[in-house]
Formats: sequence, C-alpha cells, structure tokens
Amino acid sequence: MATRGWPGLGPVFAYEWLTASRRWQCYGLRSLLVLLLLFGLSAVWLGNRDGAGELSVQQMAEVGRAFYAVTTLILLGLVGLAAPAATAGAICLDKARGNLTLLLATDLTDAEIVLGKLAPRLVQVLGLIACAAPVLGLSTLLGGVAPAMTTGAILVCLACAVFGCTLALTLSVWGRKTHEVLLATYAFGVSWLLAAPIWAVLVSNLPTWARSAWLPNYLALLPYNPVFLVLAPLNAPAALGPVGLATQARFCALGLLTSALLAVAATWRIRAVVIRQAGRVEAIRRAARRGPLYRLVRLLPSPSLDGNPVLWREWHRRRPSRWSVAVWGLFGVLSSGFSLWAIVDTLDGAGPGGRERAGVIGGVQVAAGLLLLSVSAATSLAEERQRGSLDVLLSTPLSTRSIVLGKWWAAFRGVPPLAMWPVLIAGALATHTGFPLAPALIGGLVLAYGAAITSLGLALATWLPRMGQAIGLTAGLYIIVLIGAVPVGMNFFGASPKAAGAGFAAASPFWGVGFSSAMFGGAAGPRHDIEEQSAWLVLWILAYGLVAFGLMLATLKTFNRCLGRIDDT
Repeated sequence: MATRGWPGLGPVFAYEWLTASRRWQCYGLRSLLVLLLLFGLSAVWLGNRDGAGELSVQQMAEVGRAFYAVTTLILLGLVGLAAPAATAGAICLDKARGNLTLLLATDLTDAEIVLGKLAPRLVQVLGLIACAAPVLGLSTLLGGVAPAMTTGAILVCLACAVFGCTLALTLSVWGRKTHEVLLATYAFGVSWLLAAPIWAVLVSNLPTWARSAWLPNYLALLPYNPVFLVLAPLNAPAALGPVGLATQARFCALGLLTSALLAVAATWRIRAVVIRQAGRVEAIRRAARRGPLYRLVRLLPSPSLDGNPVLWREWHRRRPSRWSVAVWGLFGVLSSGFSLWAIVDTLDGAGPGGRERAGVIGGVQVAAGLLLLSVSAATSLAEERQRGSLDVLLSTPLSTRSIVLGKWWAAFRGVPPLAMWPVLIAGALATHTGFPLAPALIGGLVLAYGAAITSLGLALATWLPRMGQAIGLTAGLYIIVLIGAVPVGMNFFGASPKAAGAGFAAASPFWGVGFSSAMFGGAAGPRHDIEEQSAWLVLWILAYGLVAFGLMLATLKTFNRCLGRIDDT
C-alpha cells in the first residue's frame, strides 16, 4: 500500500502510475512525436535547398523560423489531441464497470481519487512536451529564432496539456461514455480555436452604428488563441503590438488557474454525481425512449432488418445521447449559419477576398466534422468489445462480412450530411468560373475522406483491444494528415503556381476542400490551374477510396482471428 502522506496522492495514484508506466504505447507516442518533428525539420531543410550551394545566413534564419513554425504546430496539435484522450475515460469507464462505486466505499478521499487518476495521465502528456523541447530548441541553432520564442511555445503547449487533461477528466465525472466525453472536449477545443477568427469576422462586418465603445475590437480574442500565440512572435499584427514571452506566460498562468478550478469542481462533485447516476441508468433509458428526440428519430427512414440485421440493430440501438445531440447540434447550427452567409455573399457578387473566405468556411467545417467523426468511427465496435456485448453478436449465425459491413455503414452514415454545405458552397463559387464539376468533386472528396476515416477506425477497433487506444490512434492519424500534408506538399513539391505542392496538399481535408473551393471560385488561380487541381482531386478521391477499401479487406481478413471467432464455413 502506498503512503498517503502527500495530500491528494495515495493508492490510486500508485496503481495508476504503475499501470501507465508499463504500457508501451506512451513510449511509442513519444518516439513518434520526435520522429515527426525531425521529419518536419528535414522537410523544411530540403524545401529550402535550391541547389545553389551553401545557404546564406539569411536563408539559414528563414529555415530556422520555418522549422519553428512547423514543429510548434505539430507539437500543439498532438498535445491538444493526446491530452483529452488520456483522461476522457478515467472516471466514466470505472463508473460503467462499477469499480468507482466500490472505490467510493473505501476510506479514500475524493481528492485522492480525482488527483490520483489525473496526475499519472498528465505526466504522460507532459512527457511528450519534455521529449519535444530539445528538438524544438534546434531551431535556435539555425538563427532567426530566439530562445525566448521556444520557451514561450513550450509554456503555451504546457497550458493546453494541463487544461485538456483536466477538462476531459472533469467532463468524465458527468459523462457516461468515453467517446461522448471526447466529443465534448474536442468540440470545446475547436470552438475555442475558431472563436477568435469568428469574432474578428463578425466585428469587421458590423455596420458603423452598431459598433459600441464598450465592444472589444476584432483582435480582442487573439491573445487567448494558442495557435496564434505560438506563431505570433514570427509575424504578429501591428495593431495588436508585440507578442512575446510575457503574453505567453500570462496565457499559461490563466490555463493553469482554470485547470485548478476544474479539478476542484471535479473533486467537489464526483461522489454526489456517481451515486446519483448509479441508480438512474434504466430510468434514463426509459425516459430517452419516451422523449421527443426518440420519437422524431423513429420517423426517419431506417435500414431493413432483412437486408442487414447488424445495420438495423446499430440504427435502432445507438440513439444519440444528450451529449452527442448537443455537440453535433452546435456544429450543425454554426456550420449552417456560416455556410448560408458564405453562399449568399458569393452569389451576391463577392470579390476574391469573399470567395476565399467562403472556401475557408467549407474547409474548416469539413476538418472539424471529420475530427468529430474520427472519434466516433472506432466507437461502435470498440465499445461493444469492451463491455462484452460483442461476444453475443459473434455467437449468432451472422457472417463476418455482414457484421463488419453493418458496423461500417453505421459509422459512415454521418458523412453524407457533412458533405452537404461544402458542396453547396462549391456550387455557389463555381458560378464565377462556370466550372460545372466543382460540386461533384468536392462532394466526392468529402465522401472519400469519410470512408477512409471510417475504415481506419473500424480496423483499429478490431486490431487494438483498448477502446481508448483505437479512438486516440484514429484521431491522431487524422490530425497528422490534416496538419502535415500541407507543409510536406509545399516543401517537397514547391509552393509556386506551377508546382505540384497545392495538389499534393489536397490530402489534407482542410486544404483539399478549402483551397479547391476557392480555386473553383476564381480566387486562387487561372482556369488552367482549376483543371490541374481537379485532376489532383480525382487522384485523391481514388487514393482515399483505395485506402478505405484496403482497410476494409484487412479488417475482414483479421476480424475472426483478433476477436476469437471461428471462420465462416
């Protein structure tokens, strides 16, 4: 039994720490992060080599600044992804298994339980930052980057790591399922990142009479945006003033203070919430079946029971919870509002700037929607596997093919609605160039992205026994492609109009939808560039389609062996 002499630490911390230290995944993730950072350094270095011999001091400084930008974005993205994934299931999984109720019956205090589960998981995430710090410091050796810039970037990442872990753990106290907690946490993170640009656009478009003196200016939220804070030392807006270590340290202090308040709230409410939820599981299910949302969903068309029993079961069993409805409802309201604004503005004869903004709106909502989809892609199979209900399904005479396809279609059904607004935006933008294939290409690209993510999530849920690993790896690979495809394409294939960098970067959902839509509107290149970009989109549609098909075949081949089922005869 571990000592309880330290406040908040005790047997729970000792057990969680010992368990976490024996998992190879945390060490593998650290190695992967360092490998990605070194790959980013190589990409930046090769992209700036023009074959003219040795680089000048000015060119070396530009390489250092570019390497700083790429590595900080990679680190910030992976930390923002890994921090919530590390703690999202810390409380709700133990609630579902009944372990937490038994834990509350002991003489352990609430602080020992909450901090004992938070601290080991937080140390794992902080280990990522510790491993990345020396690599990030390499940018100072090339020039153009002061040590204070790397220190400030580490402080920003530290604040995001602590806040992400604490927020997910706090939501896990009230949440019942891991993927719902992750959805809510990622939705909050995306909303926070988009708050500054949304506020800037709204304030900039307000009429003069509506701009009150007390209203913050359009740059008011930028000092609280982590992406802006790590990149601002390179090129901050003149209207905002210099952004340095003091601003980044203030953001870190604010993040740590907010995290402490969240930890206090979780400690204060954990016992009451767990006891209340323990006796309300069946009551909540019965109330959900009688609710208006359930009756509304029943009116929608559903798959046939004879066609695919697994898909029919998934359609009727997995009703959206309140958390899922809230997250997807907020996403739907925001995407619909901004998409309608972009479409009306485009059809009203917007200039190149307005058409670029419309393309960005389409790209952002696809990138955010696919991130939420990546969390849900592995859930259907992994959740049943963890709870043991999958064994009942595997014991039926249903073929492996029908089970896998039913799970796949159930996860993929959220992709077509996600493609609706980007297709309409592309159609509106295409009216400026008369390019009729724009909506079909954008729609096919979004469907191809979604199919690949769905197949990836299903495959990882089959191959990995832990639900958290499957969800985290699915979302992590998506984030790597989302962020990494653009700098890789621009550095290896060139960023000039004649180069293939923009086409290769279409592997990223944000760039593929956003840049291509703007180009179809005539805001990013001449007519012959539109045809070249269209060829790249067709290539990526086929490539992602083949990836989805290949992962599906691999899942079918390994499903029985991984889950202990006898092969179909």
